[in-house]
Amino acid sequence: MIWLRAYATPGKTRSSGFTTGTALLLAAALAIASALGYWGVGAYRTSQLQRSVTALVKDTSERLRDALAVETAKAAEESPRTVSKLDEHAQEVDKHVIELRGAGTSIDRDLVNAAEEYMLTVRQILRNQAASHRYHIQVVSGDRALRDHMGNAKRRSPSWIKEALRAKDRLERAYFDYRLSVEAFGRLLASYPQARRRLAQHLAAGLLLGEDYVGDVARRVAENAKRTAVEVEKARQLAAVK
Repeated sequence: MIWLRAYATPGKTRSSGFTTGTALLLAAALAIASALGYWGVGAYRTSQLQRSVTALVKDTSERLRDALAVETAKAAEESPRTVSKLDEHAQEVDKHVIELRGAGTSIDRDLVNAAEEYMLTVRQILRNQAASHRYHIQVVSGDRALRDHMGNAKRRSPSWIKEALRAKDRLERAYFDYRLSVEAFGRLLASYPQARRRLAQHLAAGLLLGEDYVGDVARRVAENAKRTAVEVEKARQLAAVK
């Protein structure tokens, strides 16, 4: 019996050792599987975020291209309908910003922040572009009204002079608003390259409107603003009541 007990003891030890080793292997396998699962979920969420941001940025860039085409057209159509379309672009980009913020920044903070800066810059460009055209329409209308009034002067009566002053005042107010909006428009166009370069570190540069094109638009906007200033000054001289 002593011999049997002595013989049985090593067997029990080997069985216990086998059980412990198996448990360790199972624990390790579970840890690896858990890590792989976590990595897989993280990779999937990152991929989803990348696709969502790419879609928002692409649409934002297309809207900016469509809007700035107004400035580069040989015979730019300037009407309330044009202004309404520019406002619509700005509103849609604003919705993109809200959607982007809803995606959260925990997955890829740098990408989301860069995309938000880009879209906010485009949104403000669109808003000020719309405002500049809205007020430019008023300037053109005010300039025409003032010139028509001054051209119909057969005799400068007190009432005629008062109406001339009112017409000039309307033109001045419209031009003041136009000048503020077009200057802001120009500054925002100048800030576009910085926002674009930051986002280009995370997304394909082909998704973003080119800096050269935007720079050309900025020059055209500045030239148009100078021409408008010259026309307003001519109207001022014409309206000088002696």
